[in-house]
Amino acid sequence: MLNKSTYLFFKLFGELFAINVKSIVETMEMIPLTPVPETPDFLKGVTIFRGDILAVIDLRLKFKLKEAPKDAAKYIIVTKYLSNDKLQNLGIIVDKIVDVKDLSELDINDFPEIGSRYNIEFINGIVKLDTEISIILNIDKILNSVEADVIKQSTEDFKTLTDNKLQNDDKE
Repeated sequence: MLNKSTYLFFKLFGELFAINVKSIVETMEMIPLTPVPETPDFLKGVTIFRGDILAVIDLRLKFKLKEAPKDAAKYIIVTKYLSNDKLQNLGIIVDKIVDVKDLSELDINDFPEIGSRYNIEFINGIVKLDTEISIILNIDKILNSVEADVIKQSTEDFKTLTDNKLQNDDKE
């Protein structure tokens, strides 16, 4: 019997991508984010998610694609990714959530190593969904170790600032 997994399909700059739902915590419409200074341009900001600081990246910018217009509808997929042997939450901004489908191992093909604008390290394969080809992402590989460390440090710094502000407000 073939192993099946469930994938969430989404659009990004007109292209179709997918992530295994095992890596997804929640999906939501775009919300206001607090920018974090001196961080990579693809880190759009942070927000509070279930009582913790959630870093949110724009996949368009991470993949070096054109940024979406400010008034375009966008969504955040909150994912779990493995960073330094620890599960972390990360929000990723996408253009549109398309579908959820079960795929078997036979549905997924290897990604061709030539002719792609994407780093093959964070691609698990490709699959045909109806008439479109979808790239299946490995969320654990989206950020390299340096980027993951920068984002982790940024969220820790933001949490420290927020905690200090709350303590100062309590003293007043």
